[in-house]
Amino acid sequence: MKKFSEAQIYSALAIALLSASTITPPSRAQSSTTNFFCGSSNGVPATIARTPQGEVPMILWNSPNLVSSGDTPQKSCEEVSSRLQTYYNNGTLKYFTTGFRNGQTVVCVAQEENGSCSGEPLFALNSNGSTPRDSLQRIFRIRVASAAPISESTQPVYISLDKFLNGQYTPMGSASNRSKPENSDRPQ
Repeated sequence: MKKFSEAQIYSALAIALLSASTITPPSRAQSSTTNFFCGSSNGVPATIARTPQGEVPMILWNSPNLVSSGDTPQKSCEEVSSRLQTYYNNGTLKYFTTGFRNGQTVVCVAQEENGSCSGEPLFALNSNGSTPRDSLQRIFRIRVASAAPISESTQPVYISLDKFLNGQYTPMGSASNRSKPENSDRPQ
C-alpha cells in the first residue's frame, strides 16, 4: 500500500477547496425567488408578488390613477403581472418610475435610480390634477421621501422593488392598504 506524504495530502486538500470555491451560484433567472401574478385583494384584481416572506399586493386595479386601456381590470392585471415577471427574470425590474410616451404619462420600469424607462410602459397614468410622482405613490399606496425641497418635488419618483417588497416605504393611509391577498386559485 502506497503511503502519502503530508505535503501530498495538504496539496490535495488545497486543490479540493479551491475547486469548491470556484463554483458559481445560479443566476437570478434560474433561482427567481419572486413571482408576479394576477390575484385578488379585498375582491379587487391585484398584481401580487410572491416572495419567500409571503405575498405582497402591489397594484390594485381599481385605482382612479390608472387610465383605462379599454381592457377590463382583470385583463390589465394579467398583462402587467406577466410583463413584470419577464422584466424581473431578465434583470431590468429594479425600480418603478414615470415617463412620457405618445404625449401620455406612463408607468415603466428602470434598471437604476434616476435611470430612464426600460422596455414597454406598464400602463398609462391618470394624474387627476396631481403630479405623476404623487399618482405613482398612490397606486403603490406608499410615500417616498423626496431628496428635493417640497417646492421642487416634481422630479420623478423611483420606487425600489426591493424596498417595496420588504415594506421599507411608509404606507399611505391605513394599514388596510397593504392588505393580505386572498388565497384562491393562484399559480405556484
